[in-house]
Amino acid sequence: MAVSSVTWGRSTGGKRGKLGATVGGRRGQERAESPLIKVGRLLRQHGRNVLGVVALVILVLGGVSGLRWVIHRPYFQIRHAVITGDLHQVDRALVAKAAERVQGSFFSVDLAAAASELKAIPWIRAVHLRRVWPDALEVQVEEQNPVAYWGDDALLNEHGEPFEADYLGELPHFVGPREAGQDMIQAWQHFNQWVKPLGRRVDGVELSARGAWTLSLDDGTQWRVGRDQVDNRVQRFVQVYPELHKAGVIPPGGKVDLRYANGFAISGAGGSAEE
Repeated sequence: MAVSSVTWGRSTGGKRGKLGATVGGRRGQERAESPLIKVGRLLRQHGRNVLGVVALVILVLGGVSGLRWVIHRPYFQIRHAVITGDLHQVDRALVAKAAERVQGSFFSVDLAAAASELKAIPWIRAVHLRRVWPDALEVQVEEQNPVAYWGDDALLNEHGEPFEADYLGELPHFVGPREAGQDMIQAWQHFNQWVKPLGRRVDGVELSARGAWTLSLDDGTQWRVGRDQVDNRVQRFVQVYPELHKAGVIPPGGKVDLRYANGFAISGAGGSAEE
């Protein structure tokens, strides 16, 4: 029966041999070699290399075990939270309670999961977490800053993002496509610049799905501006507004349609006016 063996070291000719396989002949010619003899021969031939590999394996395994032991020591468990941020609407007590529920150590705490839980607190727009050695978290909170009411049951922040929270303050009211929040903020600021010299204020802005604008002023009047030549239409009406207002042509709660090419129509005043 043929037997395969693997040899290292020098060949029978005295020269360094290559790693290879030798197939022998009869069983009686085979030379038996015990495992202990093989280990001894390997250590004599490759002593430094073998011992080096063994030492490296022991060091790595010991290092991993030691690291696990350190990570799970109570000394590094998260025990404190430092809450920062200019907060007016956010309840700091709720943030503190949520921070107390954070599990893990300085090394193992899941910052993304903790931030997600904290962000669910009303009035929080964003949360940034940072580890503080050896057992604390810094919780930096960015609060929502409302600039308008949005639709029937939401607010709009300064970035044009709708969010839900309880609020009773005085704000303009916007109605429009969800993705148009930032454009509506800019339009509201722009329209207010036009009506401010008249002693008026834009309290509401509506943008239809087709891009048509409607303004609600603080005196209850409503201006239907449309979607074309918006600035020209508003400017034209602003120029004649003082005379119309003085004459009582524009009643409180009246509606003004600015979508005419050469004039405008006023409802609720018993007539219309054109250029």
